[in-house]
Amino acid sequence: MRYLKILLSLLLLQASLVYATIPTQHFFEHAKVRNMKLSPDGKQVAFNYEEGSEVRLAVMQLKDLKVKSSFTFGENKHVLNFHWANNDRVLMEVAEVTGNLISMRGTAVDLYAANADGTKRHLLFKNEMSAYTILHLLPEQPDRILIGKYHWAEKSGMRAFTLDINRGTELYLDDQPPGVVTSLMADNSGTLRMGIEFIEGKEFDDNKTILHIKQDGQWQKLALPNQRANPKVTPWGFTADNKTAYFLSNFDMATGDRDGLFAYNFEDKSLNLIARHDYSDIDGRSRGHDGELLAIDYMAGKAEFEFINTSHPDTLLLAGLKQAFAEQLVTISSFDEKGQLALFRVSSDRNPGEFYLYDLVKKQARYLASVKPNLKAEQLVPMQPVNLTARDGLALHGYLTLPAGKTSQLPLIINVHGGPFGVYDNWGFNAEAQFFAHHGYASLQVNFRGSGGYGDDFERAGRLQWGRAMQDDVADAVKWAVAQGIADPNRICIYGGSYGGYAAIWGVIKDPELYRCAVGYVGVYDMPLFFKGDGSDASRSRNIGQFIRSHVGAEQEYLHSISPVHHVDKIQVPLFIVHGSKDVRVPIIHANNLRKALDQAGKDYQWLVKEDGHGFYQVAHRVELYDKMLQFFNQHIGAAATAKPN
Repeated sequence: MRYLKILLSLLLLQASLVYATIPTQHFFEHAKVRNMKLSPDGKQVAFNYEEGSEVRLAVMQLKDLKVKSSFTFGENKHVLNFHWANNDRVLMEVAEVTGNLISMRGTAVDLYAANADGTKRHLLFKNEMSAYTILHLLPEQPDRILIGKYHWAEKSGMRAFTLDINRGTELYLDDQPPGVVTSLMADNSGTLRMGIEFIEGKEFDDNKTILHIKQDGQWQKLALPNQRANPKVTPWGFTADNKTAYFLSNFDMATGDRDGLFAYNFEDKSLNLIARHDYSDIDGRSRGHDGELLAIDYMAGKAEFEFINTSHPDTLLLAGLKQAFAEQLVTISSFDEKGQLALFRVSSDRNPGEFYLYDLVKKQARYLASVKPNLKAEQLVPMQPVNLTARDGLALHGYLTLPAGKTSQLPLIINVHGGPFGVYDNWGFNAEAQFFAHHGYASLQVNFRGSGGYGDDFERAGRLQWGRAMQDDVADAVKWAVAQGIADPNRICIYGGSYGGYAAIWGVIKDPELYRCAVGYVGVYDMPLFFKGDGSDASRSRNIGQFIRSHVGAEQEYLHSISPVHHVDKIQVPLFIVHGSKDVRVPIIHANNLRKALDQAGKDYQWLVKEDGHGFYQVAHRVELYDKMLQFFNQHIGAAATAKPN
């Protein structure tokens, strides 16, 4: 590759200092930069960064790397995304985030615009009675963008408007797909060409989606040869010439489904499957400066990807970057308008993230920033993808992180992710896994049934299995680690946040022989109360009843049977209960009710509550949490622990 020699020079290591012990704060401190994007003229970079309880935006001049402006919005306000509307004006999507485990799905997001020099800041869209999504930046109309707008109180669905980025005034577009539309997609010229119609049923599985396309000047349904009752369909982009539309779907797989990338050609009306992984869904994409789809990423394994357009010049650049940064994730975040400059991010299991600017004319790369500059790759350890089989034969996938130089008879922390539905663990930098490994613990993460990333059938397999087969998958992963000789069977603890906090406490109730201790972090513990009076923000969702009935279970007797609060008498090991007093996703009543039950049963536990949200966001709180968690693990499964079988 012509870029290889130049880009390899970027990898020259600075003189490194190997710490005997990395300070806890270095693992869990705020990101110095989250994302960076290049202005259309290539002279400026906008980036968001964490500061206190906020995520702010700054604009930096590339010629001297001086910050010319910074934007702050107040306590717990996060700039989640941002865009260059033109060379002079930036758009900022801002939401209130009260915890680092809060899912951004459905979060109320406001839209601001401001000049790059910090002047003329204006609130364009306030998310109160309606929500929006940016559909296209309309570079040919520098004062307007295309948005999709949805009114909460109405059932008319999403409709498209152009929005003035200086005054916030809207203009309705007359030509839109029919029905209640949940998503729209414009082609690379900013013309609406695809839409997803939503037909709500009485129950979750009665809901239907229909793909509409703009064909021969008219909106038409694209009839798919469905092999499933209700397939997933997600618009994914267009070729640069706008003659072909891409979408993700599983319509052609009756069972054992995964996302496939499909291409629909508007000229010959052909529909073709372009790419599909053996077991993984599609996780991300790379586009060229002209909007062309270059490559797709899969969530499985180590940085797996597939090129879609192998002849595009930007694909050659992407291929060179991927070769230069082998076994790392490479993402081009933005180009200048001429396609001569590319800003890209590199990350891996041992690299939290670095940003570079590449000049395609000069064939030179320039380092810009690191996400966590205090962590060095040589201080960290690899994360290994693992495969195992559940007791009922279901294939499971996960990730194992081991302490440096150690492979067998290790103290093990099984770390259960939250969600649980649709969320998944993936390969890459994980601060918790690295922290545990740095202190001598093996860390195992498993994508139990119900997790996302492995097709709709795999996610559906978790329905009504909360505390049952989902929990069995976690236990089977632990037994796999023991059978492989990785874990010392007498030194295993279970830990998790949110749903993972539930799984941690339920794990020592359901499988007491496996674990020597448990840490429940902002977990759900009182299942009959869950989403039915606990005061959580999610309980106020219009469709929460459908979701609970189809995914968790609504009968009180069943919920009681899987509720940690009601089974504390079976707990035989020490617990560490951690919660945020300001948690709005899983209110602290869950931890308080668990505490009352433990006290009444005379059970041993450690308690930590901080004035924080769903997952501690303040760095001081994180450092205290992980230092105390480490002490807890050291006491019960560490080298000096005297853990014995029950």
